[in-house]
Amino acid sequence: MPSIITRYKVFLASPSDVQDERDSIDEVINELNLTFGKQQDIHLELLKWETHSAPAIAINHPQEIINTDLGKDYDLFIGLIWKKFGTPTNEADSGTEEEFLNAYNRFAKNPNSLQILFYFNSKPVSMNDMNPEQLLKIKNFRTDIGKNKKVLYWEYQDTQQLSKFLRIHIPQRILELRKNEQNKAPAIEVKEELEADILKEEYGLIDYQEMIEDNIRESTESLTRISDATEWIGEQLNKKTAEMNTMTANSNKPGRKTLKNYFIRTAKVMDNYANRIEPEIPIFQEYFEKGIDALSNLINISINDFSVEQEEIEETNDLLSSLINGITFSIESMDSFLQSVKDLPRMSKELNKAKSNVGMKLEDLLDNLRISLSIAIELKKSLF
Repeated sequence: MPSIITRYKVFLASPSDVQDERDSIDEVINELNLTFGKQQDIHLELLKWETHSAPAIAINHPQEIINTDLGKDYDLFIGLIWKKFGTPTNEADSGTEEEFLNAYNRFAKNPNSLQILFYFNSKPVSMNDMNPEQLLKIKNFRTDIGKNKKVLYWEYQDTQQLSKFLRIHIPQRILELRKNEQNKAPAIEVKEELEADILKEEYGLIDYQEMIEDNIRESTESLTRISDATEWIGEQLNKKTAEMNTMTANSNKPGRKTLKNYFIRTAKVMDNYANRIEPEIPIFQEYFEKGIDALSNLINISINDFSVEQEEIEETNDLLSSLINGITFSIESMDSFLQSVKDLPRMSKELNKAKSNVGMKLEDLLDNLRISLSIAIELKKSLF
């Protein structure tokens, strides 16, 4: 028989420079419908101008068409901004701001009517793409919604991090909305054929537990190899320091050729280290993301599932605590090592090139570790 489920509409607002993020949210919503939604008898419908609007002519401004086509009966508003604020409309400095104000005014009249999730991309803007006027508008808007409108916004650095935040944040806010009887959206029927398709793709608790175990193990092993390589280069640089101390003992002054040879050999050691950690960075990132996705899905299908023992929840909490502690330690040690690399003297072109090479790899690694840490912390907060 067809099932009765509750539909919640999710409105997506943003300027045009975050198209990758907009596209990725379709996948997030589809995945949540298969995990969180299936478990809770909830269906999420994503409202975007690309899918819910159509060409037309407006009396005053094209934004009127989008407002009418997408409506104002959505339950969750998601706003995204990076380096563009957008084009002014008759009502606001951009379409995104007008859409936000529509949502905010609804909330001001009835706080139980909807919730707002707002995210700012914190990735640096290149000089070629920098528009001071747009950036000033973004800064003022961000200050206004934070201080005056009491919006707790979040930052993200890339599409993957945003997707993982949304997998955590959307269920939290939807469950909050569901507590308000007045806010329940009309129930809709799901045909047996659709249910069958969902069941074909649906993973269970055991499947996700295996995914978590396998992927977290792989990511941890990759991080261990990076740590081993970092320990190795630390030992090598200590040997190089001892060698330099020997050469300069008793006020000796090594010749230029001797120093040149020394710095060339030191540069080769550093390049060796960079070559060792370079392939490990995407390996760590890939398996960590898969493990966190599986863990997020496991949490979503476990909500209100009384078959899930408290012991299993505590084990998940312990796993996340261990991940957070391990990543935090790695960040601290890598950050310290990066600073020591930057402090090396600029003595030869080979050494300078090696410093730059190692520095770039470590910066990339640290960016990935910090993103991973923020995701793990958010996921841990959603457990209780």
